[in-house]
Amino acid sequence: MIRIGEAHVSDQAMTAIVRGAVELVPGARLDTPGRVSRVLPGRRGPLEWSLTDDTVTFDVDIVAAQGTVLPELGAQVRDSVARHVRVMTGLAVPAVDVTVTGVDRERGPRP
Repeated sequence: MIRIGEAHVSDQAMTAIVRGAVELVPGARLDTPGRVSRVLPGRRGPLEWSLTDDTVTFDVDIVAAQGTVLPELGAQVRDSVARHVRVMTGLAVPAVDVTVTGVDRERGPRP
């Protein structure tokens, strides 16, 4: 739960904000946690954040569509997440670290 002034944002709500921001970027989707990361302690999911004062930083794992230019995709995801979180929560987002954890070979980049 994230407290913003008098308001609280649940972990599920923050995840939904970030998931929506990632899905707006053609060729990207938030990764899903693998079987191992769901059962072993200390393993992380596809999204983590750290809140300090009025700022929040993110680590985001994504899957890229086959044929996508990865550095460009990472920059677009970074910008989309920062913009959407800032607009919806009022928090500053100084960093969004994006890791491409997989390539979706079943589909090419979305138009």
